[in-house]
Amino acid sequence: MKHPEWLRQAIAAGRELHYTRQPRIRHNAINLMSLAALICGCGLVGAASESVPVWLYVPVGSVLLGCMLFGLFILVIHECSHEMFVLLADPGRSRALNHRIGWLVGVMLFTDYENHWEKGHLPHHLHPTDPDRDPQNPDPLDGRRLLARMRWLLLPGGALALNPSRRYPVSLPRLGAGLAIWVGLGALGVKLAGFQVPVVMVLSFNVTALLNLIKIAQEHGSGLSREADPYLRTRTYFHATSILTSPFNINYHFEHHASFGVPWYALPTFHRRVLELMPSELHAYYVTRGFRAFCAQLAGRRPLPPAELRSRLEG
Repeated sequence: MKHPEWLRQAIAAGRELHYTRQPRIRHNAINLMSLAALICGCGLVGAASESVPVWLYVPVGSVLLGCMLFGLFILVIHECSHEMFVLLADPGRSRALNHRIGWLVGVMLFTDYENHWEKGHLPHHLHPTDPDRDPQNPDPLDGRRLLARMRWLLLPGGALALNPSRRYPVSLPRLGAGLAIWVGLGALGVKLAGFQVPVVMVLSFNVTALLNLIKIAQEHGSGLSREADPYLRTRTYFHATSILTSPFNINYHFEHHASFGVPWYALPTFHRRVLELMPSELHAYYVTRGFRAFCAQLAGRRPLPPAELRSRLEG
């Protein structure tokens, strides 16, 4: 497919920020310190169960822990699928290490990393929202269909019904290991504080699933699957709570699809370069700003660029 000139330049600009061009020690330090912060955050949520009243701890703790788990998805599983969570001097060893780490975190989060991420994420980037070739987001939900799917999350444990890994054969050892981790943590929480701890754990997965549904709708919903150019089937989005609900700059999604080898911490720099290259008339179509535009995207009411604008900019 012939891309518009501005898009070709944007793709080329992303290569300048590719993870292979990042200082390896600095890159690893950023990601490992970020992982340590997430782990500490999860620990603090657990520790708060001893001092915060149950009526307050359950809703607030569920949201906070759900956000932390979602952060683990984005920081570790997602970056590992691009083989850039940690970098070694040898590319082969680096690739293998990333996939091992992704698999281990996937076990804890009941995710089939091998099928859904190691094998499934690259096709998503090559053919986003293609119903036949995108195994991850072949049919992004928005509007009423999104609300219908969210209803599952009103039920404790409803996240199980929305787990994308359900489409793959069940691995009993992986499932057993994941259950052992959470049952053990839940039992420890009951002993130290009470039954509010496992309740928060269960509900936190619902929060994580909700954030993922919202994330996909913002990235690829509202008619973007109709774009002929695969690079244009996504949007970048900003709103008041995006730093919490879209951690590690995953909201810079237009840039991520333009060059998926750019590490998360370099995406804001890439975004500024993309805006310089993208015709200003297109900014409103591929960058969602503000809460009203955010809600319009969820509702499936964000417009695509009109044909006459396309023909003028691509002619």
